[in-house]
Amino acid sequence: ISLTEGAKIKKKNQIALKSVIIAFFITLIFAYVGKYLLDVINVSLDSLKIAGGIILMFIAIDILFEKRKIRREKKVEEALDEKNYDEIVVFPIAIPFIAGPATLATIILLMGNYANFPEFHITVILALIAALIVSLLLMIGGSYIVKFLPKQFLHTTARVMAFILAALATQFIIDGIKASFNI
Repeated sequence: ISLTEGAKIKKKNQIALKSVIIAFFITLIFAYVGKYLLDVINVSLDSLKIAGGIILMFIAIDILFEKRKIRREKKVEEALDEKNYDEIVVFPIAIPFIAGPATLATIILLMGNYANFPEFHITVILALIAALIVSLLLMIGGSYIVKFLPKQFLHTTARVMAFILAALATQFIIDGIKASFNI
């Protein structure tokens, strides 16, 4: 909601749909080749968690201190006017908000643990689709609900959610460090 503030509902819905579709394909790719890709470049799932946590922390700090408000408004306005949604759709909405480190690590682990059971893969993919549909419905629903809420409430909520995002990012970093050093 805060990333698309000022955009028309139709544009917000397009951004939400495109983000969910991109997140689906990224997650699907990671489901089948993520482990091999990480092995080839010698990166552990724990490192993925730490990197994702750091990225999420920067985003949370930006939102908390509104350092990105002017930058965001300018980028959103340009993207929406020119129908060039790549910056907003792919980053940060599709990655890391929807297909973040926890999602990617989970899908890699689930698919890897049951590599010999293709019937389980179908269940995992269906669960992924269900979660993405819920995400899409929440994003689209949020676009309509914000019309009836005061701006002060939205700004306060954005800050609280940014604080929770910072806590989540910290947890990703801690979990990654703990697992890396067997603590």
